[in-house]
Amino acid sequence: MYNTTYHRAGSVEEAAKLASANDEAKFVSGGQTLIPAMKSRLAAPSDLIDLRHIAS
Repeated sequence: MYNTTYHRAGSVEEAAKLASANDEAKFVSGGQTLIPAMKSRLAAPSDLIDLRHIAS
């Protein structure tokens, strides 16, 4: 089982703060190859920071 924490960033500032607090965090925003890599145990980020909900 993975110990990955999911974060839904609401702003660029929040995403940057989360990333700076978690050295092994990865950003996701759709169309990623990260999830298949995690399923294959090729990647195991401590945190996932979702950028899809940041207003443009």
